[in-house]
Amino acid sequence: MKLSVQKDKSLDNDYVDVKYRELTPVINKILQLCNKSSSVLLCEKDSTTYRVDVNDVLYIEWVDSKSCIYTKDDVYIMPDSLSRLEEVLNNQNFIRISKMALVNIFKIKSVSNRLHYRLTANMVNGEKVNISRHYRRALLDAIQGLAEEVSR
Repeated sequence: MKLSVQKDKSLDNDYVDVKYRELTPVINKILQLCNKSSSVLLCEKDSTTYRVDVNDVLYIEWVDSKSCIYTKDDVYIMPDSLSRLEEVLNNQNFIRISKMALVNIFKIKSVSNRLHYRLTANMVNGEKVNISRHYRRALLDAIQGLAEEVSR
């Protein structure tokens, strides 16, 4: 299999071209991954409603009875509870990291150990997000599962 990857900052949206001779299990898994990650959330910012691609979301935090949706450049608001968003985003690589937050595991650059079995997720935009020790194992298992899925 030949793989070609190009970074193009002039693009408005990311896209993937898949060309195949035969639909193998690996190609099928790639297609499933691309298809399941194409949802949007309707969020608000400055009294305006925006469609935010789930792939652009770094993490979600419950603050002042609202869900704050963090992307690389903006913060949006949703009235939905964190539990409801967790259900909606269940199959889209979001995982709970504390009672008040979910994280997109595709947006984690690295994970650092802290005191008392806590972790810090270093996000692709440079932000640091704390992981509660109660959710540590679930996050590490999710990252390991993702690594195994990609390596198949």
